[in-house]
Amino acid sequence: MRTKEQTFDDDDDDDLVDETDEAEPQAFEGARLAYIKPIGLDEARAMGVLIPSEIHLPPGVKLYALHAADGTTLGVTDNWDSAYNAAVQNNFVPLSVH
Repeated sequence: MRTKEQTFDDDDDDDLVDETDEAEPQAFEGARLAYIKPIGLDEARAMGVLIPSEIHLPPGVKLYALHAADGTTLGVTDNWDSAYNAAVQNNFVPLSVH
């Protein structure tokens, strides 16, 4: 992302001129970004996710956390497609984190 451009003025070789390029569009500017991150059951519990006692998850299960750009946890699900669809349905631009 470029906000300042440095150019040389042809009239005076000793002066460096800074020009701000405000017309250049910023990638994802104004977009609500959400990150999909694969996590384990222990990490989900560390994040404060409460899993009802009626749901029995196998050891080593892979879960997917959906986070807002500021790191706020929006939800946890058991498959990537559900996390992606939840992001899109709530007007977020989903991105994967590995």
